[in-house]
Amino acid sequence: MPRLEHMESLSETWTDMKGTLLIVGGTLLVAVLAVGWSLAVRSTGPAGDVVAKTTNFRVSMPRILRAGRHTFAYTNEGSVPHELLLFRTDLPGDSLPMKTDGNVNEESPLLHNVADSGNATVPGGTAAVPTKEALAPGHYVAVCNLPGHYHLGMRLDVTVVR
Repeated sequence: MPRLEHMESLSETWTDMKGTLLIVGGTLLVAVLAVGWSLAVRSTGPAGDVVAKTTNFRVSMPRILRAGRHTFAYTNEGSVPHELLLFRTDLPGDSLPMKTDGNVNEESPLLHNVADSGNATVPGGTAAVPTKEALAPGHYVAVCNLPGHYHLGMRLDVTVVR
């Protein structure tokens, strides 16, 4: 008979634990679903129709764009601050007019600024950078013009087509 009493004791314990196990299991299921949902709907970066990134020391974005208005979904993936500027110009990217301090002369009549991320974007920072006007077909250059960055290769020739 002791074995039967032991079995009845286990059965009672199981009956008592079923509710607790159901609550714990349900809570875990809700937690897993909440994490999954948050990962599925979280923002992956700034809004924009053209992805643009800066790293140490490179500007990355499509080299060919369609004419019209755009918003750059800009991310600084570097370990230092960067910025994103886009100029319409007939000059190649490695021959932009310079100031005496070695930075690109943003005020030069040979450059027409069509997009500017503004102040330096911190490492890991993002910004939606709209064009100031519709881009016309032609040649453009994307640069980071923080001190010394242009000379370190932070420029990219871009062509806008119809």
